[in-house]
Parts: sequence; C-alpha cells; structure tokens
Amino acid sequence: MADLPPPKKESAILSSQEQTLRLARSRGIDGMLTRNTDSTFEQRASFRQLADQAARQRNLEAIMVMASRHCEESAAGGEMDSDWLTRFLQLAEDISMVPMQQLWGRIFAIEVATPGRFSIRALATLKEMTQREAMLFQRVCALSCHYAGSDEQRLLLGLHKGASLLTRAKVTRLGLGKYRLPYGALLQLFELGLLHRGELESGPLPADGVELAFGNQQWRLQRKQANITLLYYRLTPVGNELAQLLQELPLEEYLQDLKTVLGQGLTMEVSLTTAPTQENEGG
Repeated sequence: MADLPPPKKESAILSSQEQTLRLARSRGIDGMLTRNTDSTFEQRASFRQLADQAARQRNLEAIMVMASRHCEESAAGGEMDSDWLTRFLQLAEDISMVPMQQLWGRIFAIEVATPGRFSIRALATLKEMTQREAMLFQRVCALSCHYAGSDEQRLLLGLHKGASLLTRAKVTRLGLGKYRLPYGALLQLFELGLLHRGELESGPLPADGVELAFGNQQWRLQRKQANITLLYYRLTPVGNELAQLLQELPLEEYLQDLKTVLGQGLTMEVSLTTAPTQENEGG
C-alpha cells in the first residue's frame, strides 16, 4: 500500500475550494456540495429565503439605529413622502457593510429633517456604489469647493491665462494623482454619474473677483490680468446631493498646491469661517 500523504498543516488561508464551500454555506446553497440528503430542494430554498429576509431585516434595523444617532432633538421637517420611503427601504435592505449603512442612516436622518433633499436617482446611484467607490467620492468631496451663493461643487484643477501683447497663452494645472485621485478613479465616478465627463473651463473672471468656499475657508480671488479662466471638474446634480453626506475638511496639501498654481494669475485673500483672521496670498 502506498504511503498516505502527510497531513496538511493548519493554515488561516483558505483554498479556493474551501472558500467556495464557505460562501455556499453562508447563503444556504451548499446542499449538493455536501451531499445533503436530509432535506429537499424545496426545504433548503425555504430556509434560504427566510435567512435572506432576516438579513435584510437586520440591515434595515441597523440603518434605523444609525439614522436615530444622526437625528437631532428637533421637530421633523414635515411628512415624509410614502413612495420615497418605500423605495428607500427597497434599496437599503441589501446594504450590509457598516460604513455604507452609516451613509444610508445619514440620508434618512436628513430626509426626516428636510423632506425632499434626496432624489430616488441619488439613492439608486448610492446603491450601485461599492465601499471603495464611496471612498473615492469622499476624496473628491474633500477637494471640492463652491462659489459663494451656490451649492454646486467643483473640483478646481488650475487656470488658463489668455495671451497678451507680450505673452503667450498658458495653462497650469494640478495632477490629481498626487491626492490619490488618478484618472482611472475619475473614470469610475464618471460612470456612476457623480462627475460630469471632461474638464471644464469657466468664463473670464470678472474684474471685481469671485468668492469660493473650501470647507471652513473662504477664498476671494481677483485677477492680475484680463482673460483669466479657471479649469475644473463639476459634480452632477446627483453628485451634489450625495456630497451632503461627505462633508470633509479640505485637504491641506491640495489647498497649498492650488494656491501656488492660482497665484500665477490671481491674488487671493483667505479667511476662516470660524475665525476672523485673514491672510493675504500671492500679491
């Protein structure tokens, strides 16, 4: 008789076959793999449906707990639309990752306070997002700004200086890969409908300047010459809705680099919304 192979050493790494069996068991579809003759297909299907329903119930209850934590001790903003609530529950019931459940809980809390803030389209987009894609979008939100008086978020890239009698036109832009936003990441956000495709260019900046808000910072920009325009990516309406969930302090490294780039054609005055101090940049 041939010698038996030595016993396998214990390992925390599962083989592909062991992983397949584990996943099948977790979803109640391992009957034929394990040659389970003690139950019928019908019985196993019934068990799986009950397990799936219990998991969805657990997901929704976890989201409600998180929503309650975000709710303030203040009056609700009015009656929530029943069709919106039905669709919310349908979309949210399969959300099992805790970080994503936190986002859905925050949506519910905001909607209770101010009904109509989130569209069904925004919910459907969030449902399609993986946790990694949500983290990429969070990074975009940490780099974004908006004009004073507008909630439309933009991701500034740099500026374009028009030609003059003595100088040629010049474009200066930041590489977003430095801030962990390579172009491949932007493509994913284009596909999700969170960012408009393609780099955009503003109209010439007015002589009296513009004001931008970066989180807790207010920037007042004034041109040094005519024909100065800004380069940027713009969030879509759905992107702007979901950006409400990811209000991040701006990334300081990005802000410093952006000041350097914009200082080539603009002067800026920066103030903090939480403090009255100001600093002058790029005179």
